[in-house]
Amino acid sequence: MVSGAIFRIAVGFVTAAVMLLGGGIYFSDRYTAEQQRLAAAGDTEAALEHLELAARLNPFSARPLVYESALYRQQGRPQEALRAIEVAIEREPRNYAHYVSLAELQAGELNEPRAAVESYRRALELNPNSIPTRHQLAALYIRLGELEEARDVYIGLMHINRLSLEGRYDLGRIYVRTGAPALGEVRLRETRERAERELEGMAGPQRVQRESFIDSVELAIADALVVQRRYEEAREIIQESEAEQAPAILQLLNADPEAYRETVLESAIY
Repeated sequence: MVSGAIFRIAVGFVTAAVMLLGGGIYFSDRYTAEQQRLAAAGDTEAALEHLELAARLNPFSARPLVYESALYRQQGRPQEALRAIEVAIEREPRNYAHYVSLAELQAGELNEPRAAVESYRRALELNPNSIPTRHQLAALYIRLGELEEARDVYIGLMHINRLSLEGRYDLGRIYVRTGAPALGEVRLRETRERAERELEGMAGPQRVQRESFIDSVELAIADALVVQRRYEEAREIIQESEAEQAPAILQLLNADPEAYRETVLESAIY
């Protein structure tokens, strides 16, 4: 009798707990949805209040915290954004997207590129097939001046035919600066050919942007030739270039080719 009563009480507690949790999840979702309307209307503070409540009502979901972190970033409050995304990671430590958000925050507003590298690497441990994340990691390596590391990431993407056009451009310039200028020239010429093929059918601002990109690739090819001391070939490309900076580059090359070669080798990718 007593054990049966205890069992019924225990079942009652469990049932009540489940009902409370279910209610919490329901209202958490409602508050999360409502914050989107508030944020769109410009009432950011109310939206943040809704998200904080949503996060408390459902202690297992990272969704409101992800929205909260994004809103804090929009408000220029990186420390609050950091705290929110860190709690999201605690709740869902196997979700690679949270580490990407953390890395973007670290690389951007927090100006902690080294920490961002580790966050991107963690994201790729969880999802090695994320092509955008691999591109972001390579770009961060370039920012840190770690060209060999960026090169290795780009080569991996190229081997699976997932390297972007901009990534091919960067890879070519990296080769030029890391002891393989001839290979860099090859990659840059491939990039130009592909960009010119894709130029067909483009119009308006998109076409203007692509033409400017091609101009940059041609100047990078000239740099590759300069590093190989093929100065006359480089001059021909620069003389024909429509890039705004081409006349100044040509003047530098004509004045002192060797000095310009050293400038290329020591220059940053971007």
